[in-house]
Amino acid sequence: MLSIDTPLRTESLSLRRRPWIVRCGWVAAGVASLLLVAVTIQWQTAAEPNPIPTEFPTVWATMDMGRFEEAEKLHDTLMRQKQHGQAYLILDAALCLSYKDFEAAESRIQAATSKGALRPYALEILGKSFHGRQRWYDAERAFATLAQENPQSHVAHFWLAVVYNDLHMFGQAIREVRLATELQPNAPRARVLLGSILVRAGRYLEASLQYQQALKLVASDAALHVTSTVSWTAALVRCLLQAGQFDAAMAAIATVAEPSVELQVLRAECLLALGQPAEAERECRRILDHDENQLAALVTLVKASMQQKAAPEYAQLLEAELAKNPTNSEVMYLLAQIHGQLGNQQRQQELLTQSKRLKQLQIRSIELLDDVWWQPDNVDGRLELAGIFDELGDIAQAKMWRQAADGCQQRIKALQDNRP
Repeated sequence: MLSIDTPLRTESLSLRRRPWIVRCGWVAAGVASLLLVAVTIQWQTAAEPNPIPTEFPTVWATMDMGRFEEAEKLHDTLMRQKQHGQAYLILDAALCLSYKDFEAAESRIQAATSKGALRPYALEILGKSFHGRQRWYDAERAFATLAQENPQSHVAHFWLAVVYNDLHMFGQAIREVRLATELQPNAPRARVLLGSILVRAGRYLEASLQYQQALKLVASDAALHVTSTVSWTAALVRCLLQAGQFDAAMAAIATVAEPSVELQVLRAECLLALGQPAEAERECRRILDHDENQLAALVTLVKASMQQKAAPEYAQLLEAELAKNPTNSEVMYLLAQIHGQLGNQQRQQELLTQSKRLKQLQIRSIELLDDVWWQPDNVDGRLELAGIFDELGDIAQAKMWRQAADGCQQRIKALQDNRP
């Protein structure tokens, strides 16, 4: 059985800092489909040491790099060494976790001892499993316990940041991920996570520095296992564009031997920003020759064309795109400009009125984001943001904000239920 006894930190005004102990097993609550989980984790840390076999770090590192088939072979070898049965259970749980079999992972952790050197690995697996099942409070407690017992564990702080980021508790996420980068400066994923959170705050230059550092780390250390850095480069370029660093953005794109379509569109955006609309138009046409459904390329093409001449030939295409996505404010604005060129004042005014409404929603979303930044108990704010993103047509963001609201509500209830 596993025990977590760690006071959680919260900056919420309504939830004060208090220590508590959670003891749990699976308990059925009534006949409803709601399964009340009171997670019990009763681990003893002061017992006799549980040594780590020499093969263990190799298997763990192999799994961490995503080489699961190779890890399974090494794991089978360890299984045959009966004197290392506890290590076998921990690695078996990690393999179950890699295949998203969370129940199996947790059952193996509960069967293993929690003593000695294996305990941090078991806590990490348990926290990741809870995170995968969106049991936010339990994940937070597991990683907080790991951080308390192992103050130098960058893994604990990184995963606390992941949990808080998923709950859209961005202030807490930044605090934890900064601790992770201080503890392990050469961890590129922590810097990427920090960059993505800073983007949410509109701190684009700070975010770009984190992405640049992550890319430098990967380039200078062949031992770091990163399957692709193209998406990181795209994130860096978007930050540099937002910050007005257009030459730096072009230089970043040039470092990628085979740029993705996203990077090609971003290069066109850079060319446009640098006052080269003809080159931007050519770049977009090359993209559209291969895929005529690339909306981002079409939008950039229209913007480039309008800088050189009237662009009435794009009105029909943009109307078709707006029919598919009636809340695309960028398409709406461009289309209003074109109808202005064509003298269609009524249609232009309709589009500008709709665009104004979308702009108001975007401003309100920024205000709400400031409100919920440090407040884990602002569930209503998160739900309002979900509604705004529904109106803006961003279904993915709306879903994430609803999940964040639900997760924060779960967390608040757990905190209240477990107060002394």
